[in-house]
Amino acid sequence: MAAPPPAPAELGFEEFQRIFGPIRALSPREAAVLFDGAPFRWWVAGGWSVELGASPRRFHEDLEVAVPSRDLSALRAWLHEYHLWDTSPGGIHHLAPDAELPADRDQLWLRRDAYSPWLMDLMLTRVQGETWYYKRDERVTRPLAEVTRIGTDCVPYQRPEISLLFKARRQSEKDEADFAAVAPLLPPGDRSWLRDAIASTEPSSHPWLDRLG
Repeated sequence: MAAPPPAPAELGFEEFQRIFGPIRALSPREAAVLFDGAPFRWWVAGGWSVELGASPRRFHEDLEVAVPSRDLSALRAWLHEYHLWDTSPGGIHHLAPDAELPADRDQLWLRRDAYSPWLMDLMLTRVQGETWYYKRDERVTRPLAEVTRIGTDCVPYQRPEISLLFKARRQSEKDEADFAAVAPLLPPGDRSWLRDAIASTEPSSHPWLDRLG
């Protein structure tokens, strides 16, 4: 039996575009315009959320936006003029307006239509009441009010220590660069939280633990 095709996340930037079409990701400010007045919480996650200066340190090939998974229906209604695509290990599939999203899915891709580039990656995030749960280990939680910060551009961003926790699992070249640039700038309490979270969810030999002190 043939092996399944690689998931979109396993493909490089150029290879993804060659197979699935061009990416022209929105900026955080453009996302804020798209979601202005939306009846659900949303925030920028991923690489953009660890940009703490006035100008980005590096190129960002995509834009990741987190939305509580409980607000999926409201999200789909808000984006009814766009096409949502369900991502899975086997590839990506158009999510028709009347189609149910499988319960195990936590990621959607967005574009206006097949003639248009990909705009963002929507991350469906578990939130129960006012508590946020880390999707890779739900023992790690934060009050929802402590998950985001407001940037100088008035856009809500995921707090950098939370974003670095996600990056600790992958440790790609850009993840290592983000950690090296951002970890020294974290206040002591945030550094301590990140170290404890990595210690409880990653191997004890994880190289970031010593660097966090």
